[in-house]
Amino acid sequence: MNKVATISRRNWSKMVLGYALWTMAALLLGIGYMYLVLGPLPEATNLWNFFFGKLYVFGLLRMGLIIGSIVTILFIMLDVFLIDKKKISGTNKVWARMLALCIVLAVVATVHYLLEKTIDII
Repeated sequence: MNKVATISRRNWSKMVLGYALWTMAALLLGIGYMYLVLGPLPEATNLWNFFFGKLYVFGLLRMGLIIGSIVTILFIMLDVFLIDKKKISGTNKVWARMLALCIVLAVVATVHYLLEKTIDII
C-alpha cells in the first residue's frame, strides 16, 4: 500500500466521520423542531392517554427524522458546493457550518409552516 492511498483514506474517513456528526446534529434539530410544533407530551391519566402518548412519540420521531433528513441533505449540498469551495479553516469553518445548518433549518421550517398552515397541503 502506498503512502498516497493511505493519506486519501484517512482524509476520506475523517470527512465521513465529520458528515456523520453533522447528520446527527441535523436529525436532532429536526426532532427538536417537531417537538416545538407538536408541544409537550400529554400526561397519561388512563390507558387511552397512554396509547395516545405512544402515538405522539412515534409521530414526533417519524416526522422529526423526516424533517431532519431533509435538513441533512440540503446542508450537505450547501456544505459541499459552497462552504468547502471557500478557503475557510479552523473554528471559522465550524461556525460557518453551524450558521448554515441553522439557516437551512429555518428555511425548511418556514416551508413546512407555509405548506401546513397557509396552503393546507400537508
